[in-house]
Formats: sequence, C-alpha cells, structure tokens
Amino acid sequence: MKPAASYPLVIAIIGAITGLTPLAIDMYLPAIPTIAEHFGTATERVQFSVSIYLLFFGIGQLLFGPITDALGRLKVMAAGLLLFALACLGCLWSQSIESLLVWRAVQALGGAATSVVAMGMIRDRFERDEFARAISFVMLVMQLAPLLAPILGGYLLLFSGWQSLFVVLAVSAVLMLIAVTFGIGETLPPQRRNKLSFANALATYAMILRHRHCMSYLLIGIMTAGTLFSFITTAPFVYIEYFGVAPQHFGYLFGLNIVVMMLCTSLNARYVARYGARKMLSIGLSIALVGALLLLLCYWLAPLWLWGLTLPVTLILGPLGLISANGTSLALEPFPQASGSVAALGGFLRFGWGALAGGVISSLHTGTPLPLVLMMASCSIIAIGIFLLQQRGTLNREQK
Repeated sequence: MKPAASYPLVIAIIGAITGLTPLAIDMYLPAIPTIAEHFGTATERVQFSVSIYLLFFGIGQLLFGPITDALGRLKVMAAGLLLFALACLGCLWSQSIESLLVWRAVQALGGAATSVVAMGMIRDRFERDEFARAISFVMLVMQLAPLLAPILGGYLLLFSGWQSLFVVLAVSAVLMLIAVTFGIGETLPPQRRNKLSFANALATYAMILRHRHCMSYLLIGIMTAGTLFSFITTAPFVYIEYFGVAPQHFGYLFGLNIVVMMLCTSLNARYVARYGARKMLSIGLSIALVGALLLLLCYWLAPLWLWGLTLPVTLILGPLGLISANGTSLALEPFPQASGSVAALGGFLRFGWGALAGGVISSLHTGTPLPLVLMMASCSIIAIGIFLLQQRGTLNREQK
C-alpha cells in the first residue's frame, strides 16, 4: 500500500466521490420534461428513472459491502467508478426510454459501490470520534452537491442539452478514479480482509442484524432518512400548490435546509473530538425533536402559515448530517473488519425505508401537508426514542 494521504486530501477526494450520487439525481431533475419530450413519452415515465436509481442504489450497497471487505477498497472503488462512467455513456446514447431506465439502474449500481467503499476507506483511516469528525467534513463537501446540482443542471440543459449532463457525470467519475488511485490508494491491508463467499456475506449481515448496539444506531439513521425522503417527495406540492410559493422561489426554501445542514455538520466536525460522538448525536436528535414538536404545534394552530412549516422542517432536517455522521460512527464501532457490510446494510435500509415513507405519504395524499407533518414528526420522535432506549441499555450493562 502507498503511504497514507494527508487528511485534507482524503476528505476532498472522498467528499467529491460521495457527491456523485447527489449530482446524478439532483442535476438530472430539471431535464426530466425535456427528456420526456425527446423520447416522446410521459413525464411520469422519465420520473420513474429517479426511483429506479434509488432502488438499485440501495440494492447495490448490499452487494458491494461484503465484496469490498474481502477484495479491498481500491479495486471495488475503481470498478464502481468505471461502471458509473460507462452507464453515463449508455444514458447519453440511449435511443428509447426503456434503454435509459436500464442504464440508470447500472449507473446506480456503480454509485452504490463508490458510496460503500468511501465509507470503508474513512473507517480504515480513523477511529470512532475521529471518524465522526472526518465523516462530518466529507458530508460538508458532499452537501454542496444537492445545493448546486439543480442550478448546474439547469444551465447545462439551457446551453448544451440534456445529453451534456451525462457527459459531465462521466468525466467527473473518471477524474475521481484518477484522484482516488493516486491520491489515496488502498486502505485495507490483506490481513484485515474477510473471506468472500455468499454464505459468509449472509452470516455477516445476520451478525450485524443481531447486534443490538449496531442496529440501534442504524435504526436511528433509518428513521431520520425517512424525514428527508418524506420531505423530498412532497415538498414541491406543499410549497408550490398548497402555500402558493412561486416555482422560482421554491429553490430558496429547499436550499435553506441544505445551508442549515452544512452549518450543523461543520459544528459537528469542530466539536465532536471534544464532546464525543454520542454527545453530539444526542444534541442533533434533540434539535430534531424540538422541530418535530414545533411542527405539530404550528400545523395544529396555523395550518396556512408558511413559516410555521418551513422553520420546524429546517430544525428537523438541519441536524441530519450531524446525526448521520455520529450515528454511523457508533454503528461501525463493533465491526472494524466488516465496516463495508455495516455501511452497506445501513444504506440499503435507509434508502428502503425512505422510499417506503415517500410512498406512504403519496398514498395518503389529502391535499394538505398533514401526511408530511405526521411522517416527519413520527420519524423524529421514534429516532430519539431508540436513542434513549439504547443509552438506558448501555447504562444498565455498565452498572452490572
């Protein structure tokens, strides 16, 4: 293995790699009507390509988690980035909507590989609180993607057409491959790798599922992911149709959540080494709980007040990066040699529950924000409930 790369270089490279999937999703959104017109199909069919991406991204993480723990990080990362770039070219040259859907699924599998390996690379380099600090910086870099991607996608669409989106993504993947190969290299030595087999992978996932400590923190991440996916699913309707916000102003309200996420994530990176991952996680969950209770109260008292929904939602979504970084760090702690599998299982469950939560909200559509309010508040309350039960169990074990 090559000598360890510098801290800022690792953060910059892995942050950029983890930003590929937000770019692949959010940069693509402004082009959906244009792509539908190009293929002569309904907009809903092109929107389905986003769901396809999320589905295969979640499934792919289950596949690549055990593989990266067995074969090492760099090989799987390189394969994922190459697959991602190849799929971008496939999307670019698609002659039908069916072909586009297939290549988006392949693209998602490549993105899943890079996501799992990126988490494993950080875990290889850093322990517990330092890991939480490092992942906070990575998320800070990554969170720039959904903030800038729709704007970048809109301008690319205006000046170069929808095909240029996939050219940019393909070039980005190749540049990331060069950067990770020469800037970081392999981080998992052969003596720390697991044996690769289907039975071994199932046994590892079963072991993780039975581990109360690990699953508690994964479940916290799953619940908080439900708040995010619920918001993404219904935010356009709630803001534009229910509250009458102009479409050109929607991005500012959406971006407010990203800005607060970045602020909370940067504070976590600064203070987690001093206070520890568990303390910072409790702070993030407490902020989200205040937001959840305030959301219920404001909707009950003033259901037509825009800021009565916007500000509580920001309190719920703002600390998600802080919660995710510290929850992931604590979940990975018992499995240093299976961090890829833990990250993979957590990612699959987050995306699965997030997609389910969004589907539930869509099926319960009432023409009001009520389903969104109830789902976001419920997920936030359940998350802190899981944390309190976990802390109580830890305290009881320590007393014994």
